Amino acid sequence: MPSRIGVGLFFLLLLPIQSLAATWHPIDDHTTLIQPAKQASYLLPNQALIQGDKCAALVDSHGDFVAIELLIAQIRSKLTVPLCYVLATNLDLKQLSGVMLLQGAFPETVIYTATYGHENTQLNSALEQEIAHKLQGFEQSLQLSEKRIASAPKSAQLDWHAKLQQAKQRLARWRALKAPKITQIDKPLHLELGNFILHAKPLHGYKGHGLYIQTPSNGALYGGHTVNPLPYVAQSNTQAWHNTLRSIEQSEAFNWVLPSFGKPYKKSQLHLPIAFFELLNSAHTPQKLSELRQVYLKHNISSVQFNAYFEQALKQK
Repeated sequence: MPSRIGVGLFFLLLLPIQSLAATWHPIDDHTTLIQPAKQASYLLPNQALIQGDKCAALVDSHGDFVAIELLIAQIRSKLTVPLCYVLATNLDLKQLSGVMLLQGAFPETVIYTATYGHENTQLNSALEQEIAHKLQGFEQSLQLSEKRIASAPKSAQLDWHAKLQQAKQRLARWRALKAPKITQIDKPLHLELGNFILHAKPLHGYKGHGLYIQTPSNGALYGGHTVNPLPYVAQSNTQAWHNTLRSIEQSEAFNWVLPSFGKPYKKSQLHLPIAFFELLNSAHTPQKLSELRQVYLKHNISSVQFNAYFEQALKQK
């Protein structure tokens, strides 16, 4: 019985909060990379916290509200300056939904994204709908779990009631938050954090429009899902994504990359996603596909995973 209840309330509370804790990797005086918990490494994206003398910026959010609350607590305990900016590398609404909690915790924070590319739909409105749908799902899960707890033996109910009340409190807290306000950009943006500058530039990549962020002083480029070594293609304009990667590769302003999934990598490894799109956008042969599969194997990406991602990409053509 407890395992069935646990499935229903998983997103609300029942896992120990420590199990959702991200690992923080300071790489210099200004930059900390935030790696999601191991069990969420292919569900939640890598993030980065960049701190200057006056302000800080967070690269990327995600849609796991429990993990975002923990991240907020960690930011409050570690930051010595205000969190002024959150920069989203893509416009995936599920991933973007967590900015509601971030802006609720840090009301002065400006949320930057690329320009939303869906005609007749405003980003703020679309995001409000996504959040409402998510909260409704949590509410339904909570109601189902209450029914299951009520039908359990009395001896098994006590432990679950306390957790159930905590879950209700958490959901009520989320419902009380204001809808986030997003600032969209279609031109390069330069932010001065206090003796530390970052640049945000629009691109076309994962899910269409997005941003990549550069910090010239340490040679970093944060590109989110657009620069994953093995691209997950969920849109049809693969040529524009390919062009973005080739353009980024030609830049001399960075020497390492943080993708959404996996470890940071050297600029030279951009040849992997570029080769993926070169093959995808051409009349490729089985031999060429096999050769690229072997290249990925040398980078510890299995044939099974490569095949699944390439087949997914072909479906978008």
